[in-house]
Formats: sequence, C-alpha cells, structure tokens
Amino acid sequence: MHPQLNIALAQARHEDLAATAAKRRLRRRAERPENQATAISWAGLTLRLATGADRAALARLAELEQAERPSEPVLLGVVLGRPVAALSLKDGSVIADPFVRTAELVELLRVRAGQLRWR
Repeated sequence: MHPQLNIALAQARHEDLAATAAKRRLRRRAERPENQATAISWAGLTLRLATGADRAALARLAELEQAERPSEPVLLGVVLGRPVAALSLKDGSVIADPFVRTAELVELLRVRAGQLRWR
C-alpha cells in the first residue's frame, strides 16, 4: 500500500473519530438537566433571621466582603451550620462569603425577604 494512502486513511479515520466524540459530548450535555453542571449542593441549608449570637458571623462576612454589616433585621443563609450570606430586610443590602458560590442562595434570600414583607 502506498504511504500517502495510509496517511490519508489515518487522517480520515481520525477526523471521523473526533466528529463522533464531539457529537457524543453534545448529546450528553443535552441529556443533562440544565443546572446539573453548575448545581450547588445546599445540604443543610437554613434561612433564618439573625440574632445577637450571629454578630461575629456577620462581622466575618462583612470583613470578607470588605463591606459594612447589613442593617438589622437581617435574613441569614446558613449552609451546614456556617453563615455564608446575609440580606438586610431594612434596605436589601447583601453580604456573602466570596469563597463560596452564593449567587443562587442570595436570590433565595431575596425571594424569602419578599415573602416576609407581605406579613
């Protein structure tokens, strides 16, 4: 067999395998639930009003965020016993741990705050 023919066949086979792999990757992504790739495990999630015992945790969050502590009353997002986000019910300001993915939790805090305002 001619060497150029071997090279052409190998390249064609390589392109075919690469195209098949790309199709399979796309199919797997499409089969996954939309948020599965970026889903956050909120095991042990608690939303509650902050108390005087939470002042140190709020100070720590404010220091991490390099911001002021939110005005009281404060709705706190706690994951596995650790406060990671806080939202002021007075003015809507938010502080969150920058080392934890909290965007979804902050939205949840906003939804809960909206529910509390109706009461």
